[in-house]
Amino acid sequence: MHPTDAHVESRTLGPDDPYVDFSREEAAYERERARLVREHLGRIALIHGDDVVGVFSTIDEAIWEGYQRFGNDQTMLKEIRDPDPNEFIPLVDPRHPSFQPD
Repeated sequence: MHPTDAHVESRTLGPDDPYVDFSREEAAYERERARLVREHLGRIALIHGDDVVGVFSTIDEAIWEGYQRFGNDQTMLKEIRDPDPNEFIPLVDPRHPSFQPD
């Protein structure tokens, strides 16, 4: 079965949903980072809990494998880059319902 053949339910987080904690997955990636950069630069890592469970050429392959192996359990996908780009997290989300500009 191909990813497009399966019905995969996706859900967008709302403003009152809890924070998704990827600390375990981030730690697992950091433990393997040097090897991943050396051997798999530019590919996609699939991380589940404390393990980097695979490396894939495309995000579609990584998503499909994650769904096949873990169903709807939390997994993280990360492009293997060196150096990692800085993450920008805005302090204000102007699309949030509580934000009303003057």
